[in-house]
Amino acid sequence: MKTYIQTDKDGNFYNVNAFVAYEGFRHFGFTTEKYTDADDITGFRPEDIVVGGIGNVRKRLRRLNIPQPEKEIDYPEELIPFLKRKIWSSTVNTLFEKKEGWNIFIKPKKETKLFAGTVISNEKDFMGIMSREHDTEIWCSERMDFRTEWRCFIRYGEILDIRRYKGAWDTALDLKTVYSAIEAFSLQPRAFALDFGLNKNNETVLVEVNDGHSLGTYGLSPQHYAKFLSARWSELTCTEDYLNF
Repeated sequence: MKTYIQTDKDGNFYNVNAFVAYEGFRHFGFTTEKYTDADDITGFRPEDIVVGGIGNVRKRLRRLNIPQPEKEIDYPEELIPFLKRKIWSSTVNTLFEKKEGWNIFIKPKKETKLFAGTVISNEKDFMGIMSREHDTEIWCSERMDFRTEWRCFIRYGEILDIRRYKGAWDTALDLKTVYSAIEAFSLQPRAFALDFGLNKNNETVLVEVNDGHSLGTYGLSPQHYAKFLSARWSELTCTEDYLNF
């Protein structure tokens, strides 16, 4: 059993997530090997897990000739009732040309890390995200301010852990809503995250859904993180999940 862990050019783990993954997989007896770019990996065993940024993980899957999901999870139709706000698709240039209906939140629809999700309130907010050559597809969302936000790590249909990553520490997440969302999401992958927030009316609202192959730890333990990544990688590559226990 082997895991490739992404590093920078100096051989240092590319971020804390890589280090936590390293500790987790090593705990379970995996052999680990560092890499800088997924194209540098010489082995062609699909069961060997690749830990890294979204770009490198997808690059590795392409090199293994493994089909990738056609779109990000983001806002599954089954979970629309949990969003409690309007979500629609558009493009950056279309939104700019309308010059109305702003004061909304947007994020890339397909090119996940092209730019960070942001609130559009005026023309200045389009700086750095517009291009005449490439009109980026985006998700648009009615703006909703959250007092607190949590990431719920889901593995094989069960909550692995819940980590608060933003906002007030003295607020409470409605677990009944989380369990209801898990039950409603029938097409869920083996490992993914449900991000929930508490709005000004103290309602637990779904922020978004994230695929499990390249997620940050947000304080998840090394062992749980290894199990989480292994579950999703094995599903994507149709291989055995050696940490399915």
